[in-house]
Amino acid sequence: MARRAASRAVGSEGSIQGRGGRAGGNGAEDARHVFDELLRRGKGATIYGLNRALDDVARHSPAAAVSRYNRMARAGADEVTPNLYTYSVLIGCCCRAGRLDNVIKKGFRVEAITFTPLLKGLCADKRTSDAMDIVLCRMTQLGCIPNVFSCTILLKGLCDENRSQEALELLQMMPDDGGDCPPDVVLYNTVINGFFKEGDPDKAYATYHEMFDQGILPDVVTYSSIIAALCKAQAMDKAMEVLNTMVKNGVMPNCRTYNSIVHGYCSSGQLTEAIGFLKMMCSDGVEPDVVTCNLLMDYLCKNRRCTEARKIFNSMTKCGLKPDITTYCTLLQGYATKGALVEMHDLLDLMVWNGIQPNHHVFNILICAYAKQEKVDEAMLVFSKMRQQGLSPNAVNYRTVIDVLCKLGRVYDAVLTLKQMINEGLTPDIIVYTPLIHGFCTCDKWEKAEELIF
Repeated sequence: MARRAASRAVGSEGSIQGRGGRAGGNGAEDARHVFDELLRRGKGATIYGLNRALDDVARHSPAAAVSRYNRMARAGADEVTPNLYTYSVLIGCCCRAGRLDNVIKKGFRVEAITFTPLLKGLCADKRTSDAMDIVLCRMTQLGCIPNVFSCTILLKGLCDENRSQEALELLQMMPDDGGDCPPDVVLYNTVINGFFKEGDPDKAYATYHEMFDQGILPDVVTYSSIIAALCKAQAMDKAMEVLNTMVKNGVMPNCRTYNSIVHGYCSSGQLTEAIGFLKMMCSDGVEPDVVTCNLLMDYLCKNRRCTEARKIFNSMTKCGLKPDITTYCTLLQGYATKGALVEMHDLLDLMVWNGIQPNHHVFNILICAYAKQEKVDEAMLVFSKMRQQGLSPNAVNYRTVIDVLCKLGRVYDAVLTLKQMINEGLTPDIIVYTPLIHGFCTCDKWEKAEELIF
């Protein structure tokens, strides 16, 4: 008899929810109607049905879902009691509706996983101190033990706010607090990257060595972060030592690891070593990617070795790699610097043919290339073509054109361009005004120069 009654209850709930999805109905209105009808039934409705309806309401309107939860709570335990899933939906709604304080003040007795969206929301709003209070105090008061998700979100939030030292102190407390969140490699990686981001490599290295003391072995992310920082500082000998330790400990480098070392060698002017390392990378079974090629091409182009850079570019398609906008910009800049305008335009045509549309940076390269050869009319033609391609010039484009016009003595044309820039809502800076002032001073138009200054 009880089973038949339960079956009828479930069936009737299903029919109500089925009506919520009727053809031609308004989804948000139907979802609210279903919830209201189930809540009116009181004990005749199950928490499963109400949660499902509340979830539907939340998808359309987080604020409406919070309002309906409040009605559900006012109905009291005599009608229906919210459970873990109910609170999860509610917390998610408060996060999306920007009403995080409501959740903090309520003090629900829930499990650690329920706090995940709340903690993410607080950290995203730069309210990491509130998140820390929840993890270290409120969760314990509510009989809830922080888990690895709670700790990871909190540590990342602290590091994102440049509070990596606090994150490290929290990490060092974890083995003693008896919680459900022992330190692991992911948490250490978060703190190490935080110190690097803050420009404190010494603390990052100290944390790296602390991992070994705690019996936690670094993974490919840890090693890659350390190697990238060393390469950025052009400490290539130390970077290679860490790479050797990495391989010795059975952790295989990935493409990101190799790219850091290639970049380090290129930035320190050691192309021979970079190419040698690239060969070693291939022999280890790690295929170069677009980033690897871009790094080598950038070095070659900056050293006016565009022919060699073009060979790498041509080899990319043979290897199944598709050049990206950075690849094209690198080689275009190389041709522009060299004054090879024919090769530059041929590459631009190839770029468009391959489905990559020029961006602001590409147009700036073209304008500068013509300006360098004092072909101001061609530069202005490129500037006007931007709009034809649906691209409004940005502040950098205007700055470049104004500088070009002033250097070639066309100061009044530069002033007209400045007015156009202001009319389009862009604010000129000191870099824009400097060539204009210099241009007026050069042609003895002191009053005009003073107008720009004052």
